[in-house]
Amino acid sequence: MSKVIAPPYDVISPDGQEKLYQKSDYNIVRLDFAKGSPSDNDINNRYTRAASDFKKWQADGILVMDERPAIYIYEQDYRLKDGTVKTRKGFMSLVRIEELDSGVILPHERTLSGPKTDRLNLTKATDANFSPIFSLYSDPELKTNALLSGGSKTAPIINVQGEDGANNRLWRVTDESIINGLIKEISDKMIFIADGHHRYETALNYRNEMREKHPDYTGKEGFNYTLMYFSNMDDEGLTVFPTHRLIYGVKEFDSEVFENRLSENFKIERMPAPASAEFLSPFMKRLREKGSGHSLGVYAKGWNHAAIITLKNEDVMDRFVAEHSKAYRRLDVTILHTLIIENILGVSKERQERKENIEYIQDEVEGLSKVQNGERQLFFILNPTKVSEVEEVAKARDKMPQKSTYFYPKLLTGLVINTTI
Repeated sequence: MSKVIAPPYDVISPDGQEKLYQKSDYNIVRLDFAKGSPSDNDINNRYTRAASDFKKWQADGILVMDERPAIYIYEQDYRLKDGTVKTRKGFMSLVRIEELDSGVILPHERTLSGPKTDRLNLTKATDANFSPIFSLYSDPELKTNALLSGGSKTAPIINVQGEDGANNRLWRVTDESIINGLIKEISDKMIFIADGHHRYETALNYRNEMREKHPDYTGKEGFNYTLMYFSNMDDEGLTVFPTHRLIYGVKEFDSEVFENRLSENFKIERMPAPASAEFLSPFMKRLREKGSGHSLGVYAKGWNHAAIITLKNEDVMDRFVAEHSKAYRRLDVTILHTLIIENILGVSKERQERKENIEYIQDEVEGLSKVQNGERQLFFILNPTKVSEVEEVAKARDKMPQKSTYFYPKLLTGLVINTTI
């Protein structure tokens, strides 16, 4: 199985894509994120090749349809940097696609047109979902967890380690008492999209196109549903990592002027510039300690120190983004983008959406070194967004800036595929 599964398409680099191709002629990347070619045209392109491979793999018995409808319990064991081992439990099933303003399935992040066009082209060519949308629901009494434990007492049908080191286990569940129990517990809950916003909006657009083609639809057709992974936000196995920001290409950047501008709205606590991973540890510890007070880590090219900056008065955000909800205005990531990236550095929302002047990164050591060696001008280190903040922003029908959350570990692609017709 390790040769045929893959990470989600949106975290696969060109080099990673090539490595997955080399692993197996049947790696799922050939369907979900096929390679393009300079000679691609309307007749022969990466979407049509994915569709052709998908049909052939089914005809050849590489992919086999399960005989009975099922849900799929999915557990992931993973290790944090401090050595703590955690297990995230969830399940995969179909979910009926709802309008974004229905209040049933709630997004929390903005989406971009490019990825949605790409995913829609793939879905239309293959009539399939190759990777699940990652969603959250609230079950503080852990009733769903008890049902999942009941369905995972036997040996899993898949047990495979991903490239990130997480161990992934999958169980097929056809027991109607467990399925009906999960339906009962989930059916009246709000569903929050954690990861896969582009895929959900793609599923919605695909459904609408299919309904236009089939005006006599009943609502029970496959295109009215999409593949989703459900995880309990109240379970201790859920982990959210921060996504940090690197800034580059800001004209006439002056680190001293920048620090003076920061002092207008932030208290600045200077610390020795972390020279390595070892010296970064106390800096990160201090940032975590100040996590509840709108604090950010900053390191600038030209500084002989690093800094932890803390917002003096959160009411200042009411002036800058009054059109947004209070939940949105109080996010650390919103404060960073609004007061610093836009207001001080002059990088507009449009340029940020085009990923101009900004790079998103998870690794603090790598981000630090890119500023130290002159590749980047600024490195902003964030504390992780809280799951409760995701819930509050979504309930307010608002959307966070791009890359506000990084749910870890990522879901593997290739464990379960759903055909939509």
